[in-house]
Parts: sequence; structure tokens; C-alpha cells
Amino acid sequence: MNYIILDMEWNQALSNAQMVRSPVMLYGEIIQIGAIKVNARFEYLDKIKINVRPKYYKIMNPHVEKITGISGEQLKTGETFPTAFKRFSQWCGSEFRFITWGFDDLGILADNLALYGLDTGFGADYINLQLIYNRQLKSEHLQCALSTAAESLGIPLDVQVHDAFNDAFLTYEVCKKLDMALGIAEYAQYASTNPAPVYKDAIEGISDPKKMMNYPRVTAMKCPKCGARLAFNDRIFNGKNCKSIVRCADCGAYLLKIKAVKISEGDYMVLRTLYNANEEDEKIFAAKLKKREERIARSKARRETQNDNNGNV
Repeated sequence: MNYIILDMEWNQALSNAQMVRSPVMLYGEIIQIGAIKVNARFEYLDKIKINVRPKYYKIMNPHVEKITGISGEQLKTGETFPTAFKRFSQWCGSEFRFITWGFDDLGILADNLALYGLDTGFGADYINLQLIYNRQLKSEHLQCALSTAAESLGIPLDVQVHDAFNDAFLTYEVCKKLDMALGIAEYAQYASTNPAPVYKDAIEGISDPKKMMNYPRVTAMKCPKCGARLAFNDRIFNGKNCKSIVRCADCGAYLLKIKAVKISEGDYMVLRTLYNANEEDEKIFAAKLKKREERIARSKARRETQNDNNGNV
């Protein structure tokens, strides 16, 4: 089996109001694909770079242009995504596994595939090299930048980063500095403690984020595996963000994250993301929940003491 070391760049909507929401929430539209193909011994085999012409986010987001150096004029010269994906998937071959730096690329790829009705499971069994790097270098930064990792390993940064091909090549250079045989053998253990999302969606038409947890359409969720209703019990809510452990009787526990995003005055969109939860996740959530309850209890006791003191004056 070969490994495809993949990096992509994507354009973003100019505002939340302009974000594509159907058939998927399109957080990023792919504009560049870069990859290195290696064999099981991580010996170089081939390379590919494809520029993609966006269909929806045709105007270059200034922030994306600043970090990638890709101009609006360049967006007009690429291939359509279906054409680019067909060429890329044929180049990958039938027996491969993706290696990426971070969780974001494969999530964005799945969204773009769904946008065109293509196979969203393509390359879903992938390796996030960050996790291997963190383990072997004992890094405390879960989302360490690729350039930072390269510098820590003595890899010269003599190319422009945030170019899909350059970043794929830089990721390959990081691979060569690590014990990839050991990292891949232990990867299931890494991935279980650093999960990628298993489901995400968005709900529109929320006028007050402080009251979003009162909306049944926000709290009512189905298991992404079997479709059963998830049990939604304890939660930690701070006014715009919520975390909870939700459960399916057959499929187990999930960590749910809910975030309110402002679209315009008095109009919010609620983003919901589910992750597989293990025992450690549940322990961490229970500890945070306990701290919150203790904090509330202390605050209540202080108010009662103040009221008693005011009453005795």
C-alpha cells in the first residue's frame, strides 16, 4: 500500500451570511490540491499539484489571499472540482492511505465531495501526522503549525508555506524525521484520544444565543450511526457555547459541541459537532461539570451571606 501525503488550500465566504448551507455547510471551497506519493517504506514515488476553480466562493477572501498568496485572477484558471477530483483520485490509485497535517483537510474534502454528490468516504481512513509528531517529540501543542514542527526538526523553510504542494512536501520531510513505522502501528491509540468529528450541521434562525438551548431543534439530535434519538442531559453552557456528553443506547457516548455564530443583528446560526467520546472524555467532562456546580454553589452562598448581612444592618 502507498501513502498519499496530502495538503489542500481552500477559499472561504466573505461573511457568514454568504456561506453556502445546502447541501452542506461549506466552510471552505477547495482551490488547490498538492500531494506526494510514497511507498510503504516512505520512498518517494510521485507528486501532483492541481489548481481548482471555485464554483461558489469566486471572490478571494482577503485573509486567505494574504496567507496563501493566491490571487482572485488565479482562481479563474483552475480546473472544476469534479474534473480535479477525478484526476486526483485516479493518480492516488486503489491502495493508499492519506497522511495530512491536522484534521481539517479531510473534513473539507468530504464537504466538497458532498457538494457535488461524490463519495464522501474517499480517503476517510487517514493519518493525522500531528498526533505522531506530538507523541514522538513530546510536544504539548496539539495543533502545532507545520512550519513550527519543521523548524523543530531542523528542516529548512526555503519554500512558501500555505501552498498546497509545498506544504505536502514539507509534511513529507517531517515524516522522514519521525519513526513512521512505529507511529502508524500505534496510530489507532493516538486517534482514539484525539478524535475527528463524526457529524456536524448548522441550524439557522436563532435570534438570541443565550436562549438557544431552549430550542428543541438545537437539543434534539440523532445518532449518526443508527439514527436513534440521543439522550441530552447535563451540559456546560456559557451563553454562546455549549458542551455535553450525549448518549445512544446502542452506539455509546458522544461529545457534543454547540456554538452560536452571528450572521447579522438579531440573527444567529448554531453549529453542532459530534465526536466519539471515550471514558477519558467522560471523566474530563464530569470534572468540568463538578467544578461548574461548585462554582455556582459558592456564588449562591456568597449572595445568601450578603443578603443576611444586609438584613442585619
